[in-house]
Amino acid sequence: MKNFLLIFVFVASLKTVQGQVALSYYPFESVLGISTNTEKALWVDIRLDANSFVGVLNSELQVMWNWRRSDWVNYYSGLGINFKPLYAVADLAFLNAYVLSTGARVKPWQAHPNFQVIFELSPFFYESWDGAILRAKLGLAHNF
Repeated sequence: MKNFLLIFVFVASLKTVQGQVALSYYPFESVLGISTNTEKALWVDIRLDANSFVGVLNSELQVMWNWRRSDWVNYYSGLGINFKPLYAVADLAFLNAYVLSTGARVKPWQAHPNFQVIFELSPFFYESWDGAILRAKLGLAHNF
């Protein structure tokens, strides 16, 4: 329960949470993402697995940094955690892993710059540091 409260306080204290919102979907992994304004230097992203039971809902919270922005593409990197929010209520292991993401949000049509195609690599380091997975993601996003 303590970890859940720490994450809540962390998210509530971020000033980058103000403003635009972006929705993303990674169809091969069935992951839905909700982000703050991805055009700013710093932004926050939370992702939820769409194909899981509510009790074992796998989630990720990441803080991203756009280290290069242009009219056609934004390159970013970020740090975050992978967790199961409802496990904290049942006094189970809340934290699954640590995540390091790097990727590109390509804006393929100049007439519609809010539509983006996402390419991302995100190593997933287990909380116990006894293993890791290199994940590759392909998704679509729209900034509102």
